[in-house]
Amino acid sequence: MRFTSALVNTLAEFFEQLFLILTYAGIAQGVFFTLLLNNKSVRGSRANLFLSILLLAMSFSILHLVYAGRVITHFSIKTYSLGDPTFLAIGPLLWFYTQELTGNRIRLSIPIVLHFIPSLSLIVGSFVLQNVPAGNTLIRYLNDHPRWVSAQFWIVIVIQFSAYLFFINKSWLAHQRFIKQEVSNTENVSIAWVRFFMGVFLGINLFFLIVLVNLIHHGSMGWVYQAVAVIFALSIFALGYKGVLQKEIFQTDVVDTPLDPPAFLPNASDKKPDQQLINRLLLFMDEEKPYLDPELTLSSLAKRLAISRSVLSQLINEGVGDNFYNFVNKYRVEQVKMFMSDPAMKHFNLLGLALEAGFKSKSTFNLIFKRFTGLTPTEYLQTLSK
Repeated sequence: MRFTSALVNTLAEFFEQLFLILTYAGIAQGVFFTLLLNNKSVRGSRANLFLSILLLAMSFSILHLVYAGRVITHFSIKTYSLGDPTFLAIGPLLWFYTQELTGNRIRLSIPIVLHFIPSLSLIVGSFVLQNVPAGNTLIRYLNDHPRWVSAQFWIVIVIQFSAYLFFINKSWLAHQRFIKQEVSNTENVSIAWVRFFMGVFLGINLFFLIVLVNLIHHGSMGWVYQAVAVIFALSIFALGYKGVLQKEIFQTDVVDTPLDPPAFLPNASDKKPDQQLINRLLLFMDEEKPYLDPELTLSSLAKRLAISRSVLSQLINEGVGDNFYNFVNKYRVEQVKMFMSDPAMKHFNLLGLALEAGFKSKSTFNLIFKRFTGLTPTEYLQTLSK
């Protein structure tokens, strides 16, 4: 029995020390990555600025959860505790970061400030209630029902987090569709990072939901804030490490006006695309082979054709019946097939042929080739040898 008690105490002390290490490290890492992401040699994008603010907010939240009112009492401002207002700022910062990551610029404006109304309201409410006399009916009710106050706070957190994650995912799906209409190679599109990023905050939101369910059914909150601090610290490690190398998923200065076109060019709102323009596009693809450029985009092709981006998009979508990504890569696949039959290209391996045709990676080439031919490049090459 004595041995069991000693073991329990040892484990408790171990986990207490582990908790302190993780929280100290989380705060330090948050500050470190904030400085690193804003270093001129690393920053490279406005998105990193918002990521650094997000990490700093999470670091501050750890500091506030664990140490405010306990270790740094003499620095703390006395307020009525309604919950940590930093939690309500994380959702807006997530939204701003993903918007910047996908090339949508965030500029200070009234709609942007409105995102922080819940967090600011909580701060103002905490100050106001602190100055209300203890005998006030509302204060007595809140003091007699602390579980109800906590439940309202966590309900707002879960709803707000869920709403932001929903709209972030919706925005990302729309951006994926846009990418398919604009680029011909997606190697620089950081899909894996977005999935990882979304996964981290989806996990945080699920934990918040568990906290809410626990509060409603059991009312025990002794472990919650320590657990939140550890989860935030681990999230800072993961997001800081992977996020420091990220850049905007895709940027393009989309100018939807014609580039010095003749007056007779149709508007993109016409019901049917002009067949002459379709023929001109197809002839240009066959003769000029713009698809050999791995950086080809819808905007750059429109500029070379001297038509607007919207007109070209309509020609491809409605006239050809495909999106830009598939439209261009079909030409690249056909070009690789021609290379395979060309004796002058025999010294190239399959990857070399793919790069010559405008592909940027072996994995994308293999995927696209099989999608359009039903065979892998190796299998197709073997059919030519028979």
